[in-house]
Amino acid sequence: MPKAKPPETDPMAATLAAFNPAAAQAWMEITTECARFAMDRVQKDFEAQRAMMACTSPAELMALQSSYCRDAAQDYADQATRMVEMMTKVASKATPGGMSRKYDDVPL
Repeated sequence: MPKAKPPETDPMAATLAAFNPAAAQAWMEITTECARFAMDRVQKDFEAQRAMMACTSPAELMALQSSYCRDAAQDYADQATRMVEMMTKVASKATPGGMSRKYDDVPL
């Protein structure tokens, strides 16, 4: 699995690190997770392709394709959930007091 670039070679991470080290760390974690997921999916895609090429009947191929599509859809849904959770965690750290405004901070 490829590792994320260190902040000194990744322009986005370097920019974030200059302004907010926590944001840079979150960026690195998110990009690492995306790379991990992509590598995992590619491996599963190759395994499915090998299995489909070895099928000896149309019924066997249909069963494999159905299983592949169901599993891929579940993997993508799970990954979307992970990404939302990671981004929510970052957002909650960035706004420790929450996003709501107080009555007396509204300019008149």
